[in-house]
Amino acid sequence: MSLLEVTRLAKFYPAGNRLFARSGESIRAVDGVSFTLERGETLGLVGESGCGKSTLGRLVLCLEEPTAGKIILAGQDITRLPDNQMRKLRRKMQIIFQDSYSSLNPRQTVGSIISEPMENYRVASKQGIRLKVEEMLATVGLEPDIASLYPHEFSGGQRQRINIARALALRPEIVVCDEPVSSLDVSIQAQILNLLKELKQSLGLSYIFISHDLAAVSYISDRVAVMYMGKLVEVLSCRDLEKKARHPYTRALLAAVPRAEPRRRAQVAVRGEAPDPLNPPTGCRFHPRCPIAAEKCRTEEPLLSGTIHLVACHFALGEDHSHGVALGGYNRSKLR
Repeated sequence: MSLLEVTRLAKFYPAGNRLFARSGESIRAVDGVSFTLERGETLGLVGESGCGKSTLGRLVLCLEEPTAGKIILAGQDITRLPDNQMRKLRRKMQIIFQDSYSSLNPRQTVGSIISEPMENYRVASKQGIRLKVEEMLATVGLEPDIASLYPHEFSGGQRQRINIARALALRPEIVVCDEPVSSLDVSIQAQILNLLKELKQSLGLSYIFISHDLAAVSYISDRVAVMYMGKLVEVLSCRDLEKKARHPYTRALLAAVPRAEPRRRAQVAVRGEAPDPLNPPTGCRFHPRCPIAAEKCRTEEPLLSGTIHLVACHFALGEDHSHGVALGGYNRSKLR
């Protein structure tokens, strides 16, 4: 049994007073997404800004109520649990936010930030919690004596380590990492990615790693799910990503990754920008930008199909292509 099973999850937002919006129209931020997460697995969720990946992460954590679909955690349907039952499960699911500064209360000390979830769930006595705070700080590579300091006294990388310590304080099973390194310098990004990998192994964690950076996703993930305009268009093993990606959008993302040898970059051209989510294209949502789109793509929506390697494309490209080189920014060896 999978640790997490998401089935046809959807989230529609009313268009409200948006310019040119008609009464009753909705923005389909997440539209019929299905996937699984195995125990001890890292599922990378990648796509352009605005594709719905962060909304999907919040839905999985039940921080927002879905418009449709189901979320099954360890065999239990948690989609619309009452608050008192959901509270018991919250300690199993945590999130690491993108902005390492705004996600920390500037009026709280580091010690109180990390101890707060443990106090809420009464996991130990005051003395026990203090010891656990020191343990968590050491676990993320920080000195225990910083517990009395405030967030503004730390660098961005140190603040993100504090965020990680808070997220892991209750020893969750699933952690949603919502662009956890995008606001950090590249050298610090590598340190945080390595820390997340080490913690996954030592604590037995499962991650949903959300990012627009395909290189970071490729480095940390076991599988990659590619999202476009609220839908998954391809799901495949990370080891197959560089050589066996079949969807034109996935190949375009690969082509956009900076490489040491630009001439070896995949030649996949994508036209224009993503359409207005208030008025998505008929058929395949990628067809207005797709270099291989045909009439069928404009009228018939492709289904995400396959067994291990899933792809939603009527004319999925073959597997013999030339961008099987290391993704720029990170490589498979451990970075220090």
